[in-house]
Amino acid sequence: MNLFKVLIIFLVLLIGSKAQGKNPAKEAAEKSLTAVTVFIDINSLTRKHMAAKKMTDSHQEFAAYGYELVDLSVYTENGDLEGFFISYQKK
Repeated sequence: MNLFKVLIIFLVLLIGSKAQGKNPAKEAAEKSLTAVTVFIDINSLTRKHMAAKKMTDSHQEFAAYGYELVDLSVYTENGDLEGFFISYQKK
């Protein structure tokens, strides 16, 4: 496993997800992180109607703190969409 992947996993665990009521963009800025990855949780009820809104909200929150989108990875389990790992980098 390369260093970048290890760093991403660490940051996901450190920052947590939006579902836990935290503001990962604010936390990343306060900690002066140069890069951060968050998990956007999508369940079967919100899969079709809320996934894009949740990602857009995340992009807007991070942009407000000077971060830009670097990568987006889809997470599926047994063929079902479960969420997205979204990576941002400080401009």
